[in-house]
Amino acid sequence: MERRKHEAKTHTSYNNSLIESRFKVSLFLYRMGGIPLKMKPVSRLNALYNLSLILCFYITNICVGLDTVVHRHKLSLAMKKFRIFLGMIMTMWMHISVR
Repeated sequence: MERRKHEAKTHTSYNNSLIESRFKVSLFLYRMGGIPLKMKPVSRLNALYNLSLILCFYITNICVGLDTVVHRHKLSLAMKKFRIFLGMIMTMWMHISVR
């Protein structure tokens, strides 16, 4: 029984290191974007960075949306702003889904 537990732990740690080695870049990019996948305990500085990153993104998204509404009478400017706003909305949806 004891041996099975040891083998299971070894197998689990092997899989975790395999995931880390194969998807190192993807996991790094997700972590930098504030999405904690396969995370080790994070420092307070990293948690503060993730919070500020997410907060700034959502505030910027709101500001771009309001700027689109304000400039709705200038069609060319509103279309430029709306394109950015739509891309940010899609990114926000992906962040919420993955989170």
